[in-house]
Amino acid sequence: MSAALSSVALGILITWAVCMISGLVMGTPVSLMLGAVVGIAAVTLFQNSLVSGALLALLAPFGILLPALALRHMGAQLGLPVQPFATAELVVILLVYVGFLAAAMGVIPVDIYRLGYAPIPVAIMVLVICAYGAASGSVFLPLVAVLGQGVWVMGWGSSNWFDEVTHATLVPILVIVLLTRAV
Repeated sequence: MSAALSSVALGILITWAVCMISGLVMGTPVSLMLGAVVGIAAVTLFQNSLVSGALLALLAPFGILLPALALRHMGAQLGLPVQPFATAELVVILLVYVGFLAAAMGVIPVDIYRLGYAPIPVAIMVLVICAYGAASGSVFLPLVAVLGQGVWVMGWGSSNWFDEVTHATLVPILVIVLLTRAV
């Protein structure tokens, strides 16, 4: 099941990338259709190719976060009501995630990553994220946390919950978003 989920996630990310690039020169509906065609074709026609293997090696495990962010962004492009993240939220997420990565790499002598293997700490983290979502009126982060927990519990992805709800590319994504807001 993990290979199928990885193919779906890769297809969504390819769709998003093609949509955003082609959206620079064409309208949103056309760029989304083009992105969908290219995304579906890429994962079906080149499923066992060197290119898809390289993309999977570079980006996997995808988890829930990257495809969810891509779908959220494409939905916003279509005019769906998407609650934007506040700048303060993005700064806090960036700082916490950079700290998490530093701890995972041993720079900070606390092993937070190991908590992602244990059911009780994962349940507590999911509940905290859901409480934050309820307090802020946002459903995106709680949805990612709960879906990530579901995929993790079912054993469809990584054996660590953090791999389902985070991704190293989150750092450059957040930095770019924050820089574009500052300009």
